[in-house]
Amino acid sequence: MFKGPWWPIVSAGAVVLVFLGMTAPALADDPPTPPRAAPAPRGLPAAPSGASYDKLITFANDSARDLGALQQQARDVDTARRENLDQISDLEALTRRPGVVRNRIEREALRLSASATMPSATTLSAPVVEAAEEMRNMRVELTEQYVALQADAIALAPYAAMPPANGAWMAPVLGELTQGFGQTTYWGEPARVYGGVSYAHFHDGIDIATSMYSPVVAAAPGRVVWVGHLPDGAMVVIIAHIGGLVSLYAHLDDRIAPPRVAAGDQVQEGQIIGAIGMTGMTTGPHVHFVVWRNGELIDPLTLIAR
Repeated sequence: MFKGPWWPIVSAGAVVLVFLGMTAPALADDPPTPPRAAPAPRGLPAAPSGASYDKLITFANDSARDLGALQQQARDVDTARRENLDQISDLEALTRRPGVVRNRIEREALRLSASATMPSATTLSAPVVEAAEEMRNMRVELTEQYVALQADAIALAPYAAMPPANGAWMAPVLGELTQGFGQTTYWGEPARVYGGVSYAHFHDGIDIATSMYSPVVAAAPGRVVWVGHLPDGAMVVIIAHIGGLVSLYAHLDDRIAPPRVAAGDQVQEGQIIGAIGMTGMTTGPHVHFVVWRNGELIDPLTLIAR
């Protein structure tokens, strides 16, 4: 039970009411508890400029982790804001009640004024008036907190609105799977250690081939964290998703149908983000689709509904 600095005053008023043979009103109820301080909203880090591929992927995975934290922060701030508004409403009601109580006390005091032991009406009403003033001050403080919470909620609104992936992901393009995820004999793929095993050649995603300029879509809802060219010239879009997931779409066209999104954009599943191209090191039009979970490569086909 919260006891503010005005609690002795309210208690005294309740004692007077009992003395008068009246039922203690809502004035003696526990007042609302002030909300906890909400954390200040923070945005995703700025995308690196001219960073290496490895640093870029580290940045993307950090962004996916931060994205989940921001979404939870947005929910917490909105909950605190709603609770704060309810407390303000409760205080407004409580602030009005003491006036009614005061009038009842004063009328009863006047009626019993012949009694030598009866306090004056002024003495009886003072605790109620003081308690009402304290509650008005508390309402002002809560209102100031609400304004701050509202500002945080507005700043975090883009993250609160972003939905998590609902079930399976969709393929980023309709076409033919020309290369799968994992160990390969193709000399063009670099060496990689995966799952504690060293491979001479390893394909870090899947390749889906189709005709030039076919639309490429986001495989799941998320937020674009980087759009640009890799060192080999490949046009790439990278999206961070809830759940520590990151998706990369490479070899997109950059001339006829360049990417339609920019870093910071929120995208929905199935939203067109670019078009099939042949930028970078490629032997034909296709999208190179890569997925990480918590910084670790995973086979994209484990997410895509087939």
